Amino acid sequence: MKTIVPPERGWTNIALMSTAHFMSDFFTNLLPVLLPVLALRFDMSYSQSAALFTAFSVISSLMQPAVGILADKKDVHFLLPLSVSLAAILVCLIGLFTQYWLLVFVLMLSGICAGLFHPLSAGVVPSICPLAQRGLSTSVYIAGGNIGAAVAPLVTAAFVQAFSDKYLLALSIPAVITSILLVKNRLHHKPPVSAAATEEISLARLVRSRSFLLLNSSISIRCWTHCAFITFIPLLYSSLNYPAMVGAAALVVYLIGSVVGGLAAGSLADRMRLKHVVIFSYVLLIIFSLIFLLNPDDSLLTMGILFLTGAAAYAATPVGVVWSQLLMPRNASFGAAMILGFSFGIGYLLTPISGWCADRLGLAEGLMITAIPAAGAALLILLFVREPRRDLA
Repeated sequence: MKTIVPPERGWTNIALMSTAHFMSDFFTNLLPVLLPVLALRFDMSYSQSAALFTAFSVISSLMQPAVGILADKKDVHFLLPLSVSLAAILVCLIGLFTQYWLLVFVLMLSGICAGLFHPLSAGVVPSICPLAQRGLSTSVYIAGGNIGAAVAPLVTAAFVQAFSDKYLLALSIPAVITSILLVKNRLHHKPPVSAAATEEISLARLVRSRSFLLLNSSISIRCWTHCAFITFIPLLYSSLNYPAMVGAAALVVYLIGSVVGGLAAGSLADRMRLKHVVIFSYVLLIIFSLIFLLNPDDSLLTMGILFLTGAAAYAATPVGVVWSQLLMPRNASFGAAMILGFSFGIGYLLTPISGWCADRLGLAEGLMITAIPAAGAALLILLFVREPRRDLA
């Protein structure tokens, strides 16, 4: 039997995995900027546009917990480099299609590839982190994905404006190169996991964990607000007759705010109770999103409010991961996958409701009566969630 040489620990591989995370999240967030173009080409309504993004995002998100469980039991990490390159290639092909059903089908395939990346890469990162700097290494890995998501709208809009969406496939070249480097550095292998890490997850135990279920329900409903903003910000500015670059820039502002909000909340969570941090973020989300939707324009003040909306919308995610792992200490990977994958899938699954309301009332109004109340519902649910003592976890 051939001996598998594990990847080396060190910053070179951390940087490469962070780059792969950049590529994965870049192409995951390419679609919202293309929605105005696709809506014109296929004569799609707001609800149809949301359904298109949902087909991609829900598949990508909801499959992550199952992939995480499989990856804990089997070495399927050979799929890691394929998930980066194939997801990029497939999503870049959408500029060539003229039939709506084919567009949806290919986006679903791309969503499957994208859904493989996070659980598989999360299994590799602990084995390549410098032992004395695991926290910093993990932060660098996560930051790569956040930056990719933030710059994707602006880069995509600039590319389409310069070359049209017919040549999007050229954007996938860096992702293919990254996949080759992943194989070269043996990052498609994972060392054998311990018996503790492969402990079977009991469905009955999950059902009995009231706090775990309530926490995931709260985070998932909050994701409705976050996902609706990501989906509809470009369309909102397009409906107000702003150029495509303005909508793309607004989405970038929102996503950069999300990056900063996640980092700030993670830092606060080390000093405060987790519940207090999340409640504070929910309250700010309701306030800032309402202010933005009352007057969505391209002024510096409005962009500042949109930045704060993004920060408040995403802040609960890293804190939710820590909280989930404290509630499920023997299944930490699964707990994280539920927050990072499943909750976002639910958010995108609910987003077409906002689109349906937008078709009848207007985009800003549709978001007001769906996304903002969703944040309020998430806040109410969170009040009933138990926060375990960290020193006992």
